[in-house]
Amino acid sequence: MPPIIRRVTKKQRVLDFAAARGWDAIGEREWHELRDVFSDIPETTVRASGIPISAPWAGVTAHSIDELEASLRELTDVYKTRPDLRRYCRDQVIAAKDRARWAARSPKVEESKRRMKAEMVEWMLVWLDDPAMFPAWVQLRKQNMG
Repeated sequence: MPPIIRRVTKKQRVLDFAAARGWDAIGEREWHELRDVFSDIPETTVRASGIPISAPWAGVTAHSIDELEASLRELTDVYKTRPDLRRYCRDQVIAAKDRARWAARSPKVEESKRRMKAEMVEWMLVWLDDPAMFPAWVQLRKQNMG
């Protein structure tokens, strides 16, 4: 009987690499090292590995309004303090906005989720217009939402 060959997933490769280095979180240095070594692995796979990742490398989390707010606030902080990462932050928000817009328009998505995703699109458009204004705007928006 031939030996069983275990297929190692991309996610497992990331986990094994991080474990071999003793990483329990991914910051800027770790992110760049991972991306250099695993250029064939999509960023989404690295993010789905379960290892905590710092902003902006974590991208935008938008499973709920609260998660979206937290992600955008973290990106606002990065945007303010790291001019060299502004383009990366914007690219992450643009990609998340596009995904949310698709879900908001898809007839296959439940109506309540479409409404939530449409609201998220608005939040991300405000962030993209002026990241520094986002924290004040979101506070007023949440008051108006009840």
